[in-house]
Amino acid sequence: MILHRQKQSYPTNVNTERSLILRTLTHHDNDAFSSLVKKHQSKIRAFLFRLCKQYDVADDLAQETFITAFRKLDTYKGTGDFCGWLFRIAYNNFLLHCRSVNRRTEVTADFIKQSEVLAERYESISSEQIDLEQAMSQLNSDEIASISLCHSFGYSHQEVSNILKMPLGTVKSNINRGKTKLRKILNSEAQQISLESARDR
Repeated sequence: MILHRQKQSYPTNVNTERSLILRTLTHHDNDAFSSLVKKHQSKIRAFLFRLCKQYDVADDLAQETFITAFRKLDTYKGTGDFCGWLFRIAYNNFLLHCRSVNRRTEVTADFIKQSEVLAERYESISSEQIDLEQAMSQLNSDEIASISLCHSFGYSHQEVSNILKMPLGTVKSNINRGKTKLRKILNSEAQQISLESARDR
């Protein structure tokens, strides 16, 4: 009887996130890591832009996030969400940036201008979304990070707590306090628009 050697089976999808991480670690495969960057860069940039409110700074911090991730990839244990791990690095880089410039981020005319340009460039972004983004910019960084991760990126309160290294109660407080502020800001803006419309009649 002839025994045939069985072929070793491999995952059919060679570009799964896990395989890309393993290829980067074991073979120093830059193309594999580039695929990871492409998969997650839009989320990381959007998260950082909400925090720092400047595109150029957000891009720089996003780049630094992926450089840090590449250097520390061997510390990723693989038991949690990889994108969540990236968000944690991004938030830490943002905090370091704030300390380096020795200030809290503030609402700037540049943020509002860039939001309006974004709306003109992408028709899918509604005026309501722009209003929300501008209102979000008036929250503090902890509130922005907690609300964004929970409501924009779909993480649970516990997952946000793990990502930001904050107590669960603090995360819940940030979200509740931030949402209360957003309601007040948006209601105030709606009333202002209503008053301006009435004057024009």
